Amino acid sequence: MRACRAWAGSLAVLAALGVSSIASAQAPLPQPQPQPQPYPPPAQTYPPPQPPPPQAYPSPQPYPAPYPQPAQPYPAQPYPAPYGQPPAGYGQPYPPYYPPPIRPQRKVRSYGEMAYLYGVGAAYGFGTGVWLDSIAHVNDPGLWVLTPIVLGVAAPVGVYFWDRYDEFDRGVPSSMATGLLLGGVEGVAIGGLQWQLTDRGGPNTWQFSTDTSVTFLAATAGGVGGYLFGEWLRPDPRSLGLIASGAGFGTAFGTLFGTGVNGANGAAAWGFAGYNAGILATGILATQWVPSWTTLKYMWLGEVLGTLATTPVYLFYIGSSADPRHGLIANALGGVAGLAIAGAITAYWKDPVGTAEWAPPFQMALSPTQGGAALTAMGQW
Repeated sequence: MRACRAWAGSLAVLAALGVSSIASAQAPLPQPQPQPQPYPPPAQTYPPPQPPPPQAYPSPQPYPAPYPQPAQPYPAQPYPAPYGQPPAGYGQPYPPYYPPPIRPQRKVRSYGEMAYLYGVGAAYGFGTGVWLDSIAHVNDPGLWVLTPIVLGVAAPVGVYFWDRYDEFDRGVPSSMATGLLLGGVEGVAIGGLQWQLTDRGGPNTWQFSTDTSVTFLAATAGGVGGYLFGEWLRPDPRSLGLIASGAGFGTAFGTLFGTGVNGANGAAAWGFAGYNAGILATGILATQWVPSWTTLKYMWLGEVLGTLATTPVYLFYIGSSADPRHGLIANALGGVAGLAIAGAITAYWKDPVGTAEWAPPFQMALSPTQGGAALTAMGQW
């Protein structure tokens, strides 16, 4: 029993010790107290800022003494030599410099010019075929038309390919066409003059082959001359219209005047002379003056009105023994006066917009294809 009590007292002591240890473990540990910091020492006092002492400006430096003059003065330098000449003592002079000429912008032919050349070229080819048949003495009609048709087609086709691979300049096609046309008329006029002066079909009259040969040669010469004239002057189409009109003016004057002087023979001779004189005069004038189509129209109108204005002269032949045929001389002079007045008044008139050049309503193009060629027509219908 006493042992039990001692055991219970031991347990009580152990329990009390455990509770006290637990309580001491849960209790907060004592925190260290901060130590008071000493105040910082008072700021050190500095003396008040003193203004910087005045800086004395540096004394001005004396200007440098002038450069010493050379004992011998420099020789006078001559002016530079002109361009192309070296300075004295430097060999031979340079060759003078010539700036390259400014090439004017090329002006290409118009479609109207090409259409004009195609038409005249077809007529030239047809006439060439007639000439070949005449000198070959072809009498069969079926064979006779073969050569003119073939050449009449070949001529414009050849012109097309010529222009395709070497395009014409402005004025050249119309100049060639005008030369072919005027040359052909020249050949026909020569044949007609020869026929008239040989008693209109007498024994000395040329054969048909001779007439066609003269016409072919004259037309060819006119075409070559027209090409050279076009390449030299590059004429405006209106200038060529002036030359063609000059041929007509000269023919009209010569025919009327020659008839009034010497009848039919005079008409043939004077008409032929007037035709060539008109071409020559207007050809020279075209190199200095380019008329408008309006001016050419009024010149033709003046020619007709001047001729009609002199017709009252025939009233004075009524009851007179004079030859009324001489009144044609007044008609010829009146026509020349009328065209001269009209030309002087309208010399500087301009064409309305859109009438300076003519363009065909459609264009033809020939292009090669496999096994042949294709012909194409384009335009507004």
